[in-house]
Amino acid sequence: MVDAAKLGKWIQPQHLLEENLARYRESFTRHPAKLVIVEDFLLGDVAERISAFLAGEALFEEEHGLYSTHGAVSREDWESAADDDRLFRLSRLKGISPEHMTSPNAVTYLRLRQSLQQPEFRGFFEALTGLEFGSSDDFGVHSMSVGDFLRAHSDDLRNRSIAFVMYLSPGWRPSYGGALDMVDETGAESQIEATYNSIVVFDVQAENSHLVAPIEPAAGETRRLTIGGWYPTPAGADSPRA
Repeated sequence: MVDAAKLGKWIQPQHLLEENLARYRESFTRHPAKLVIVEDFLLGDVAERISAFLAGEALFEEEHGLYSTHGAVSREDWESAADDDRLFRLSRLKGISPEHMTSPNAVTYLRLRQSLQQPEFRGFFEALTGLEFGSSDDFGVHSMSVGDFLRAHSDDLRNRSIAFVMYLSPGWRPSYGGALDMVDETGAESQIEATYNSIVVFDVQAENSHLVAPIEPAAGETRRLTIGGWYPTPAGADSPRA
C-alpha cells in the first residue's frame, strides 16, 4: 500500500486509491512502450507554487549536447558541429535567485525535491508500475524555449529502470511543440503532449528511444518547464529485467 498520509501532501488523493493504481498498472503494462500518463497529478496549490518558482525564481543555464561527445559541450562547439550530430539544446536548473531563496514557492520545490528521494515516493511509483526500484537521487529540472529540442536517444543506462517527467507550464498548447515522442521496440510511436500538471512514467528498459520535439515559435515567451528523474533497479537485481 502507498503511504497516503505523506503522499497526500503532494499528490491528488484520487491517484492514491488502490482501484486507480490498479488501473494505472494495467495501462502501464499493456502499453507497447510501457508508459502511463496521470493527469492533474499534483495538488493544485503545489503545482501552482512549483510552476511559479520555475518560471520566475529559478536560475537556468543553457546547455548543448552532441551525439559524438559525452556530456555537455560549449555553444561554439555545438554550433560548429554538423546538424545531425546535435543531440540537444535546452536549459538546466542552476540554482535559486538570491532574493527568492526562502520564498514559499522555492521552499515548496525544495521539499518536493527532497520527498522524491524518500521511500514513500518510490513506493508510489512501484504501485503505479508494478515494478520494484532502488533509492534514487537522479533528478533534473529543465526549461526549453523556442528552438530548443532533444533528439532521439535512450535513457537505458546506469541501471535506470523507469523515468518520469512532470509538466509544469500552465496553458501549454500542442501548437507550442515540445511533445515527448516515444518509439517502442516495434517501431510504433506514441506522442505525449506537455499538458500542465500531468506526469508521464515510462520503462527505459522497454522503449527503444524517445525525443522532445522542437519548441515552436508559437510558444513565444512561454517555456516548457519540467521536473524529471529516474529510479534504478534494486541493488543486487538482475539488469536488464526479463
